[in-house]
Amino acid sequence: MLTSFKSRSLSIASSVTISRWLLASFLLLTAITRFTATDSQYFTKQLLELDLPSMPWLAAGLGVLQLIVVVALIMPQKRYSQIMLYVYAALATVPLWMLLTHPVWIDALGGFPAIGAGQGLIKYLGISAVSLYLASYYAKHTRVNRVAVKLALAGILLVMVWIGAMKFTQIEADGIEGLMSSSPLFSWIYSLFNVLHGSYFIGVVELLAVMGIALAKWSDKAYVFGLAVAALTFAATQTFIITLPAYETSLGLPILTGSGQFIVKDLVLLAACFILFSQRKPRPNS
Repeated sequence: MLTSFKSRSLSIASSVTISRWLLASFLLLTAITRFTATDSQYFTKQLLELDLPSMPWLAAGLGVLQLIVVVALIMPQKRYSQIMLYVYAALATVPLWMLLTHPVWIDALGGFPAIGAGQGLIKYLGISAVSLYLASYYAKHTRVNRVAVKLALAGILLVMVWIGAMKFTQIEADGIEGLMSSSPLFSWIYSLFNVLHGSYFIGVVELLAVMGIALAKWSDKAYVFGLAVAALTFAATQTFIITLPAYETSLGLPILTGSGQFIVKDLVLLAACFILFSQRKPRPNS
């Protein structure tokens, strides 16, 4: 029993370390873009759509905050680091509210739940969950930690179900063609299927992952399969940054484009997969 407990603790500790660096990588990569005119204009546009005053400093302010959280992730045992992680976990939920106020739905498909620009917004549930999990882990807030695990599960399912379901539309199929066809990991799909049916194939795989995760209570093997497919999906999408490419160098160094920022959010969802895997409780003979 003691050996099992130690093994499980090591597994959790390893997932925490991996999650820290994945979250830090996402924050650092996107923080750099916050200091560009492109991001400043983007946030100004979003504020105007909400009938809020322009805040030219907002993008840079968020960049500074993200860099502070990166420092907190480097030394998470410090009390102020845990506070910053809690603060970021709360702020990361703000983009979710934009789903209610921004034109993120595809009118041509009848609007909600046909999601367009909001696909990047729904990833923030998982991002908030991972930050909350790390803060509560180091602060030893057990109850909050349990809630964070459930939110991490919800964050993965939200993305996999919603974006997976969108793969069965022509608009989404056309939208992902550039990503898929440019990547050696995925371009083979179009040698077997046309653009629409290739999208169907990807959607089926993503929904199979959801089904496996949903069977956690009854089958540990199905749960591990679902998490593995989700994790591989989130890891494989990172290749799009190079193959698309999803960065530009006009400022003298590689900086993520809007597509690149969308893609690197999957690093945090990958972290959520590691967290859930470490928390699993295998059923006998499952």
